[in-house]
Amino acid sequence: MRNNNRKVVIKLSNRNLKSNRMRNIFAVGAITLTCILFTVLSSIGVGMIQVSQEQIMREVGGKFHASLEGTLKEEMESITEDPRVKEFSWNIYVGHVENILKRNGEIRYTSSKKELENSFISLKEGKMPKNEDDIIIDTFILDELKLPHELGVKVPLTFYFQGEKIEKTFKVCGWYEGDGVSHASQLYISKNYWKKLKGDKTGNDFKEWARQHPEDSNVGVYTVGLFFDSTKNIESTVQSIIKDAGYEPGGQVKDSVNWAYIQNRAEKVEPGTLFLMAGALAVIILTGYLIIYNIFQISILQDIRFYALLKTIGTTKKQIKFLIRRQAFLLSLAGIPIGLAVGYGISKVLFPAALSMLDFKDMEISLHFHPAIVLFAAGFSLFTVAVSCRRPGKIAGSVSPVEAVRYTERGKKRKKAKKTESGAKIHAMALSNLGRNKKKTVFAILSMSLSVVLLSMVLTAMGSFQLDSYLKSRLLGDLTAANINYTSSSRSSDFTVEADYVDMLDSQPGILSRSEMWTNSGLDCVYLGEKEQMKYQELDDKGLLRKGNEINAAVLNKRLDSGLMPGNRYAYDEALLMNLKIMEGELDIEKFRQGGYVLATSFLGNKTVSLYEPGDKVTLGFITDKSVPREIKNEDGQQIDVIYENQRMLQYEVMAVIEVPSSMDKRIYNVDGVDFVLPMEDMKENTLNPTRFAVSYELEKDAIINFEAAAKNYTENVNPYMGYLSKRQLKEEFSGLLSGISVLGIVMSGVIAFIGILNFINSTITGIFSRKQEFAVLCSIGMTKEQLKKMLLVEGLYYVLIASGISVVLGSALSWAVLRALNQFILFFDYQYNPWAFLIMIPIFTTIACVVPVVGFTRVGRESIVERLRNTQS
Repeated sequence: MRNNNRKVVIKLSNRNLKSNRMRNIFAVGAITLTCILFTVLSSIGVGMIQVSQEQIMREVGGKFHASLEGTLKEEMESITEDPRVKEFSWNIYVGHVENILKRNGEIRYTSSKKELENSFISLKEGKMPKNEDDIIIDTFILDELKLPHELGVKVPLTFYFQGEKIEKTFKVCGWYEGDGVSHASQLYISKNYWKKLKGDKTGNDFKEWARQHPEDSNVGVYTVGLFFDSTKNIESTVQSIIKDAGYEPGGQVKDSVNWAYIQNRAEKVEPGTLFLMAGALAVIILTGYLIIYNIFQISILQDIRFYALLKTIGTTKKQIKFLIRRQAFLLSLAGIPIGLAVGYGISKVLFPAALSMLDFKDMEISLHFHPAIVLFAAGFSLFTVAVSCRRPGKIAGSVSPVEAVRYTERGKKRKKAKKTESGAKIHAMALSNLGRNKKKTVFAILSMSLSVVLLSMVLTAMGSFQLDSYLKSRLLGDLTAANINYTSSSRSSDFTVEADYVDMLDSQPGILSRSEMWTNSGLDCVYLGEKEQMKYQELDDKGLLRKGNEINAAVLNKRLDSGLMPGNRYAYDEALLMNLKIMEGELDIEKFRQGGYVLATSFLGNKTVSLYEPGDKVTLGFITDKSVPREIKNEDGQQIDVIYENQRMLQYEVMAVIEVPSSMDKRIYNVDGVDFVLPMEDMKENTLNPTRFAVSYELEKDAIINFEAAAKNYTENVNPYMGYLSKRQLKEEFSGLLSGISVLGIVMSGVIAFIGILNFINSTITGIFSRKQEFAVLCSIGMTKEQLKKMLLVEGLYYVLIASGISVVLGSALSWAVLRALNQFILFFDYQYNPWAFLIMIPIFTTIACVVPVVGFTRVGRESIVERLRNTQS
């Protein structure tokens, strides 16, 4: 017969739950901490996805799902009538601001406030432009023009409209905070001024102009942002809408999908990143499992007689398992909400540090709540609890009443009795006790070790970030003077450093040394012989060329067909040559100075490959006054490249294959091309109009501040086309990066370390309570309380000793293996052994091992030996 005693089991579960307050506190604490870890992990993960998506939107220029470019008014109206288009906004591109140097300024017209919102523009003051001279502008443009952030300010702007240069002074009718993530500042003019500019020109007139002037391809026509019900299948949706409106996608109407909504972005995540994420998740699950399992395991062993008595009155194995699972669920109901709240609060604090660490510092965004945070954190926490209490529940349901009465904390295998003439030793008894319940011992030691290992890896990583390596990757010396196209994003091919700027800096006191960097226009060619052509074909067959998009592939193919490959040429003062990374061969500076030799770079295709080897002969072309430019066009007749023919040819021998650090190049790269370093004399004598693109200065310590102030004054007040990079600025940037990594790493490993400490305390205290009858027997045969305390203390110290040994060996090995791997792809990372995790955590565990047994035994010792022995017989 089946009995229906579910209500009774629930009542027993509730009463048993109330009677184990100590266990409940530890269990709720463990569940809370585990949930905090999952919440922090999921919150920052979801937050990073939000930030990454918004960053892409800002880079693209809007929140829209898809966009139409170069669209006529009638085309826009026809397409947006489709019911699948839920919302749209538009703007008309007018021109590019010419008198703004440090920022791209795009003048546009729109009558839609929604367009501003979709472009992440929120006016701090003002309204939409109405009068002919009204304009909406951002703080970047105002700051460069040294104008206040106020309404009514006069703003002089210069731009070209259909080939005509226009100089006009506008009046600020609205302003907004500039966005450092977006590539350009958006300036909006009024409808009245747009009508005046446009005159009687139609959209077809603008399209015809664009055919003749590709640089004005979008001037005067509509750019439309489209929104749909869903972000799924955006590309097929927009193309279907265009076809249904009677147009050909990509032909008369050009469309594009906002990158931020492109599906399956996870497929592009590096395998190493996925491995680290999976590893972090596994560590957290394992850590939570260890402590929750240990708590329920010890609780079951402590109440083993209670479960055995339940079986004698008819409680089934299934019902006992249900009783334990129900208790775990009720404890989860208390711990998980606390963990979610605390974890989300911690994430809100850590999120800005994470943004800084991952180079999102220009993103002014806070962590937004997302249901995925609750689903992930609560789901994995419940999963961890369910897995953790499964084994203890099985033990409780399987034990028989007879086994329960005689149950002691030991393994199934009976140990052989030992004979000794000197009697039992305290330390020997303590060591033997560790083997009585091997699983409990292993879990406690593993939990402690895991926290130390993780902290060791975090602290080692922090100590392995090398400031000097980072600075060398960004600049040489204490300050580098250059054109703003070098110090910031390139807007043109002009990298010339003004002579007056260099003369002014050279006149400053405190200069220890200076070195110059020179380059060419990038159009001088290398003549590809039969050997080079075959090598390119071989690399192409192996898929090692980085052709990129269709335009890059077309450019590369045209260059290979012509046998001419344009490329950058560099020349440096001899003091800088030692900073080049030698990949193959050797650099003999004396021999190099004499001429006839060049240094060739490898190029980065789908992997780093070399076209030349040391000893190869290479023919370099140099543009002269007699060289003739030849335009290379694609199938549509658009110019995609320019190659100069009739260059002067000189033959060199490749001395070495090198890698030029980013601090020594102009950050412009050819598609699968090879760059060369020439002797300085060859650069100046053979190159037409060679360019000095940077000057590096080594300074006395006391002169750095004044020297940087002189550079700043010149670049702001004399010639804004000039710029500089300083070591002091980069140190501040690096400190922010390192702080972000430190905060995240220490908090995460600190929580896990706290779980390890909690697990050790719980194992020790509950172990003492579960063995109080055993202690009573030992006391009855003559063992003193002091000897018992000493035995427990030695047991704890054995735990610490074993865990310390594992931590030092495993922590050091993993730190070396994992973190040395980072040396391969982080320029400023160099593995450095760091023992601080062991020096911090081992004394903490040792202190706990000394204090907790004394406190626990003091509580147990309050009962008399007779009372504890009587309990054994009951």
